Amino acid sequence: MLNKAEYIYSVPDSAVSHKTNVIPFINYSKPAPQRCLDMLLAKYKGEPFQTEVIMEEPPKNTVPYLKCELRNASILLITDGGLVPRGNPDRIPSTNAGCYGVYNIAGEVRLRSEAYEVSHQGYDFTYVEEDPNRLLPVDVLRQLEKEGVIGNLYDAFLSTAGVMTSTEKSRSLGKKIAEYVMAHRIDAVIITSACGTSTRCGAYVGMAIEEKGIPVVQVTNLTQISMDAGISRIIKGDNVCYPYGRPSLSKQGEYAYRRQLVEKTLELLKEMPD
Repeated sequence: MLNKAEYIYSVPDSAVSHKTNVIPFINYSKPAPQRCLDMLLAKYKGEPFQTEVIMEEPPKNTVPYLKCELRNASILLITDGGLVPRGNPDRIPSTNAGCYGVYNIAGEVRLRSEAYEVSHQGYDFTYVEEDPNRLLPVDVLRQLEKEGVIGNLYDAFLSTAGVMTSTEKSRSLGKKIAEYVMAHRIDAVIITSACGTSTRCGAYVGMAIEEKGIPVVQVTNLTQISMDAGISRIIKGDNVCYPYGRPSLSKQGEYAYRRQLVEKTLELLKEMPD
């Protein structure tokens, strides 16, 4: 049932990454579709070609490891998918937020649909508003806490809207969130991500936390974006609109799917990528 989920370790690839000090020659006398086709054919034939879009090579950060056993670990949930309490009390913008909210979930065994809404313009959040656990798997983590698999689920989650957030602003936001993490008893972080630019924002937030020595797993359907950013641990979620959900299943089936995916996420926290 979990055939879509997979572990991904992000390893920068010098063959597809390019340094920013290389300025490409672009022959604008040729239409863009023709230039694109020429590059594609050259790549197919194994001939040299130069991309027109120079990407910054991802930083090679030290990969942090879990410093305690999972059964003693405090796990924090973060999302760039814009989940907020009804009424959006912190007025989190729906695009390019650059800020985050901290929302108490102490004593909650699952996230209730009537208590939350989404402030985010990058994906169809209907599924998340129907069941917020499709974005943040509080229901499964509370059960695993009860079973002693994890020490505890931290009694608050952090949320922002990462869509349309620039790299620079994402890094700045990441530093602020990393400071919050370091100021509290948190051993590991799970970040759930939505659309493309939102996933990119989530990756930079996760990398800022990794720099502090805290292991992070980013759960996203758009894994290539996370890999290009350079975050260390990535797991593929089911869909951009519900990384921890599968609405086509029955409630029991979807919960079972979510539990399997959460268990894989936790296992990845314990792994050490090369």
